[in-house]
Amino acid sequence: MRIRFIAMGSHGDVRPYVALGAGLHRAGHDVRIITHPAYEQLVRRHGMEFAPLAEDPRDRANSPELRALHEDGHNIFHWLRSFKEVAAPLMRQRLRDCWEGCADAQLIMVGLVPYLFGYAVARKLGVPLVRAFYFPVTPTRSYPADFVPAILSHNERLNLASYQVQRQLLWQIARPWMNRACRDVLGPDSLPLLEPFGELDRRQQLLLYGYSPAVAPPPPDWGPWVQVTGYWFLDEALEWTPPPALAAFLEAGPPPVCIGFSSMSTRELLEIVSRALALTGQRAVVLTEWGGLAPVNPPPGMFVIDRVPHDWLFPRVAAVVHHGGAGTTARGLLAGVPTIIVPFFFDQFIWAKRVSALGAGPQAIPRKALNADNLAAALRLATTDPGIRDRAAAVGKRIRVEEGVANAVAAFERHICTSSPGMFARAGK
Repeated sequence: MRIRFIAMGSHGDVRPYVALGAGLHRAGHDVRIITHPAYEQLVRRHGMEFAPLAEDPRDRANSPELRALHEDGHNIFHWLRSFKEVAAPLMRQRLRDCWEGCADAQLIMVGLVPYLFGYAVARKLGVPLVRAFYFPVTPTRSYPADFVPAILSHNERLNLASYQVQRQLLWQIARPWMNRACRDVLGPDSLPLLEPFGELDRRQQLLLYGYSPAVAPPPPDWGPWVQVTGYWFLDEALEWTPPPALAAFLEAGPPPVCIGFSSMSTRELLEIVSRALALTGQRAVVLTEWGGLAPVNPPPGMFVIDRVPHDWLFPRVAAVVHHGGAGTTARGLLAGVPTIIVPFFFDQFIWAKRVSALGAGPQAIPRKALNADNLAAALRLATTDPGIRDRAAAVGKRIRVEEGVANAVAAFERHICTSSPGMFARAGK
């Protein structure tokens, strides 16, 4: 089957989709990934076709406007309204790139970030759309939509209704600017007035969740077309050799902590980290990632480096501190070491709650509340509490026996290759 897979975002966003695409490729499918040029070699190295999306995501991540949005916190509706102003100039070009990359698709698979693009292109082509997401958004009676106040959580009917409210609000914010891009690229047809997400569920269109059921168990009222498969890991450790200075640092003392916030890093944040480490006296590997920022006066015992594969580094540290992105959270839990999450927005709060519920780390510290004192306290607790250490190790042990990619491929073939056409498929397509 010709599968065209749209993936956008940071390394942590895109790598799980490359892992899933590679699994589908090994199963005999013709897979093309439409993503940023920064990941072209990664995609091709795993045997798949590549098609480009406009702009390097690092350029957008380092813009003052997007950094300000990251600091805005947990208000998804305000974030989306502001984001459209920052990203609107890219919408038409990215939709055009998706349209060209998917022109020969028999099926489109799409991550959560580019979902609207995948939906619009699949609708125009009349081909099935498979959602591949890394945090739960499917309605349930068990708990309310994550961005709705938790006061609803004891009423099953209100829990279920909260997803419809959230979906409709998000759709009405996004629909006008997506409609303008669609008319320019795909033709005059308008997107539907009411949100389309529920229609895919009513038609039981496959939804793959790339996280561990040991971390976030699926609620009992999800249908069989919703599959929580386990994480989609793409290993780098065997292909990577550490710089001699990093290897020497790790060998020179006890295991350090690892601290990194991916594209969320700012100068202020790194200064907080420096002061917290000075308070605890702990050694640390600090990952600057896309930001490329280094602390002005790092304390002794801090090793600063732009990027190290998490599957290589995390098993060698005493604890990990990060923003709570799905991919980074997965790697920290897989390594079986305590995790401290400093969530900024969106799904990061979901994973912060789950890590705390599992007892695999201290209570999360929202970015707006972070300071050197509470970070230092969390570092001390994560590295000295034997209960946290044991629970983190137990979670890692459970995740290591899962086969997330294989489970996802099996679910795909079971559902798609043996069932009737999907939501948009035309007769004879």
